Amino acid sequence: MVSKIKGEALSREAAVMRSLAKDIGALQGLGLAALRARYLEVYGEESRSKNLPYLRKRIAYRIQEQMEGGLSGEAKARIEELSSMEVPPTAQQDVREPLPKAPKPASTNRQEARDPRLPKAGSLVSREFRGFIHEVRVQEREFVYRGRAYRSLSAIAKEITGTPWNGFLFFGLINRGGGNGRQS
Repeated sequence: MVSKIKGEALSREAAVMRSLAKDIGALQGLGLAALRARYLEVYGEESRSKNLPYLRKRIAYRIQEQMEGGLSGEAKARIEELSSMEVPPTAQQDVREPLPKAPKPASTNRQEARDPRLPKAGSLVSREFRGFIHEVRVQEREFVYRGRAYRSLSAIAKEITGTPWNGFLFFGLINRGGGNGRQS
């Protein structure tokens, strides 16, 4: 008789686990409005979040908590005990405190700081892409494309193509082999 009761308990537990997996799996197909409605249903209050992964996790936790029970009284008491403890002074330091910055290497000549693959300041580099010619003015510390300043040629190449590119390669300043593409 004992083995029959044990088998029934396992069967019930398996059914609960299948139901739980089904309910949690269904959350993946829900959009924001449906998730927020489900959140209201399981928590009894509206969610202010619009973060889909966060809402799915919170709802899944709550569904599991409702089906299997939440934290034990002992666990809740231990959490209360730990949260009321005084934190040692060394642990109270703000971990977001910025680290001291390493000094930048001093450059005595401004030309040393420039990438040697770049043409001199004031030059114009261009590239035809999808039937349009795109021109970029090279300046000492930035690049100007369509009246807007950019920090790198790669950012401009991405603006033009919509995909990440090596700016030197896109504008023909280097060859695919990595060498200098300019004629000597």
